[in-house]
Amino acid sequence: MIKVKLIRYTPEGEKLVAVAAKQSLSRKPFEYQWEKMSDKEVEVWIKETLKRNHLSPWEHSVYTFVIEGISRACSHQLVRHRIASYTQLSQRFAKMIKEYFSVVKPPRISENSEASEIFDEAVSKAYEAYVKLLDLRIPPEDARYVLPQAVTTKIVVTMNARELRHFFGLRTCLKAQWEIRYVAWKMREELLKVHPLLFKWTGPRCINIENVTRKGEPITVEDILSNKAMLTIERCPENIVARNIPRCIKSALSIVSILENRAYNVVD
Repeated sequence: MIKVKLIRYTPEGEKLVAVAAKQSLSRKPFEYQWEKMSDKEVEVWIKETLKRNHLSPWEHSVYTFVIEGISRACSHQLVRHRIASYTQLSQRFAKMIKEYFSVVKPPRISENSEASEIFDEAVSKAYEAYVKLLDLRIPPEDARYVLPQAVTTKIVVTMNARELRHFFGLRTCLKAQWEIRYVAWKMREELLKVHPLLFKWTGPRCINIENVTRKGEPITVEDILSNKAMLTIERCPENIVARNIPRCIKSALSIVSILENRAYNVVD
């Protein structure tokens, strides 16, 4: 099972973002703004960053996650997000011994008995070849070349709030592959527990674009799914018309319940 956990974050990160945003317009000292800013004003200034598309203040709040049980295919997509720091389990130095060797089997393969059998056989043969190469004293850094991308890994990830907003825009979208989409929604879920005033405004790119173009108050994914707010954009960057966007977001989010109610990891 994929595990996503927020392990460190900037204390009072929401307030830091808000005060930093106000600093760009106020001549008063930072300390004065910090001491005087109320919780209500924090939310006002966070909203202001969206209304003015002034997102550099978000960069001051930083978050670190540990993500375990994802495939190498997924981690390759994750590390493409460059404004971040990563530390990943090394296949070069950590041998993939039987006790810790596992793979991610995609749900669409698991659901097809013939495909599942082909997948299991391919993984088994690949691992068998890996072990034989190690027995021949081939270094792990070379033997690993036969391992499939389905092999699980673990990774520590650090991003600032602005990059997380960008990351969610791309990876919570229905167009993102199912595994990294699950990771993205779980990361957002973790962040909502600690800094809801910031991250409730995040979601797929349709939400990001809506919130920097609409007049009045910004909206949340939850507002859209509960019909509390209407979109003002005509269509999203993926060319989905506004009336179909709520259904699209709901489908994108459904990966969480799908994976949490279905076996998809295979341990050999």
